[in-house]
Amino acid sequence: MAPGTKGERGRRTGSLTEGDAIKVYVRVRPPSEGAALADGDQDLCLSVLSSNALRLHSKPEPKIFTFDHVANIDTTQEAVFSSIAKNIVESCMNGYNGTIFAYGQTGSGKTFTMMGPSDSDNFTHSLRGVIPRSFEYLFFLIEREKEKAGTGKSFLCKCSFIEIYNEQIFDLLDSASAGLFLREHIKKGVFVVGAVEQVLTSAAEAYQVLTMGWRNRRVASTSMNRESSRSHAVFTITVDSMEKNSEVVNIRSSQLNLVDLAGSERQKDTHTEGVRLKVEVLLLFFFFEEGKREIF
Repeated sequence: MAPGTKGERGRRTGSLTEGDAIKVYVRVRPPSEGAALADGDQDLCLSVLSSNALRLHSKPEPKIFTFDHVANIDTTQEAVFSSIAKNIVESCMNGYNGTIFAYGQTGSGKTFTMMGPSDSDNFTHSLRGVIPRSFEYLFFLIEREKEKAGTGKSFLCKCSFIEIYNEQIFDLLDSASAGLFLREHIKKGVFVVGAVEQVLTSAAEAYQVLTMGWRNRRVASTSMNRESSRSHAVFTITVDSMEKNSEVVNIRSSQLNLVDLAGSERQKDTHTEGVRLKVEVLLLFFFFEEGKREIF
């Protein structure tokens, strides 16, 4: 949902082997319930031309945009995960940081793509989104790697779940948290101070943590006026691996950041001040300092 011409895309993307690659994907959502499509495609605002191009039915002339990938209306949740997130999870296992974030207007399908149906806390159903599917694939890769390496290699997975709202950072895994802060470390870089880190040993445990944080986000939206469509939710998994080889111990650490951004129209519709918007951009920036990024 982040547009770009072919030239723009060429400048900001690269091979998946490059640590600084940014790739942009578009997922076309179906018309909302109640939208009348009496004349078929001519009532749609765009047409998908290929797996990486679409035509916007703008006036006076239509415009064609190209992306790294375009997912059509009938693309399944599983197919979206395979095309967008699978390589990023694999790169995380190889020691690279990666970030996947969904961008678009409220109601455009960001949360459905990242989490699944908004009215469900069941992250094991067939419509589960990119985040729960990333859990499954990550722990599948970890178990496969452990079987290959035997007792010589071990893994430690931890996660945190935060919300960024009106320049403040809230811990979704600690409902009593009054707010968190950013700090900078010479080795760690920029990081959140005081966020709860939950150790994970399986995808099932990751589901439980995600469910708890998601429910806390809903409660805060109701009781504390933190409207979820105006906040950014960031689920971070840290993967530490230790491998013993003769007398050498190799330690590797990487992070996978999975982000549900606020509605892209909010800065205009809610009259967000320039300073506040810049602060929120800076709060998010530390997630994208290193590694691969996927935008859709």
